[in-house]
Amino acid sequence: MNFLELYHSLAKITIISIFLVICAGGFVRMTGSGMGCPDWPKCFGSWIPPTHISQLPEDYKETYANRGYDELDFNVFNTWTEYINRLLGLISGLLCVGLLLISILTKHKVLIFYSCVLVLMMGFQAWMGALVVYSILAPLKITIHMLIALLILSLIMFLHRITSNIIVSSKGFGVKWVLLALTISVIQIVMGTQVREEVDTLLYTFERSEIIMQLPIIFEVHRTFAWLVVIVNFVLLYNYQTLFKLYFELKAIVVILCGLFVTGLLMSYHSMQGLYQCIHLIFSVLLFLCQFSILLKKSHFPSVDSP
Repeated sequence: MNFLELYHSLAKITIISIFLVICAGGFVRMTGSGMGCPDWPKCFGSWIPPTHISQLPEDYKETYANRGYDELDFNVFNTWTEYINRLLGLISGLLCVGLLLISILTKHKVLIFYSCVLVLMMGFQAWMGALVVYSILAPLKITIHMLIALLILSLIMFLHRITSNIIVSSKGFGVKWVLLALTISVIQIVMGTQVREEVDTLLYTFERSEIIMQLPIIFEVHRTFAWLVVIVNFVLLYNYQTLFKLYFELKAIVVILCGLFVTGLLMSYHSMQGLYQCIHLIFSVLLFLCQFSILLKKSHFPSVDSP
């Protein structure tokens, strides 16, 4: 059995799994299900969440009052939405452990080292998930949670790249523009997360139709910064135009920019609806993935061979 090929294939599955976790996280926030499970890792004290309020103790509101349930009611949809999000995270964690075990079979020290780092990062991410729950969705912790997810994605993509036998020539093409585009995308994602946190906070006081007018300056900065995202990515496309047919990521960037523009307009003119926010987030992560994939292809990383 070729363990490097197995590792490479599992890394691709893990990338998809982590991306689905991020999408699920966006759906959780869209539906306001973040506190659907008030404890961690269990949900209402059980490994399998309740499906009806009758399965909860009568004093559940008092028990979880410090988690916001003095004002919240049990909602089976929110509970299972959050629980499924956690299950997807668990599956991703197990896949990362699988990568570590296979890396040991390859006997390649570099691969083993980075796979260990990956598992530790997944463990840290799980711990941050618990902190998010116990802090009752503290905004700063949610932002950190998102950044760690992007970092994990980047590491798995790197591992997928170095275990690939495909050699892509980077002659004549630098990486400065893709690095710039990638940096701007991360900054924009962080600002977008902060805008979303402000929206969630304001919804406690204002109607959704009034949210736009109440948002702080970070919203205007985020909206203006979007033009820089467009400009830098079009400069990137211009510089890599001879590779447009070769790299599917370049084609995807065009579609993603259109998606970001449309969902941005829909949010601005439709009271920051959760559905548009979720789709906007997914497009943002896809843009990050495409840019990072190009960066990996244009950088010089030696392929991992069996020792």
